[in-house]
Amino acid sequence: MPLTTRDRQFLHAIERMKILLLTLAVSVFLYLLFVPSNEIQMATSIIGVALCGVFWLTQRLLTFITELDHELTRVVNVLRRSLPADQQQELLR
Repeated sequence: MPLTTRDRQFLHAIERMKILLLTLAVSVFLYLLFVPSNEIQMATSIIGVALCGVFWLTQRLLTFITELDHELTRVVNVLRRSLPADQQQELLR
């Protein structure tokens, strides 16, 4: 089942938010690196690296979902063009 227009807009909004989140993360990381004590610096550094890893994995998952959507849409379009009308109805159920 292909994604709806609303789903595609949501994925596009997530792509735009990536830059904002990375900018915010770098800003917070630099602030915490220069201001607090050593223990807090270490904790925030570890948390920052962990959050970047989670964000990276989430981005990879969204990219995979987008590629899967494109491939499924292509397959459904090929099937629509090649099947007779009665089989198309069965396919779309």
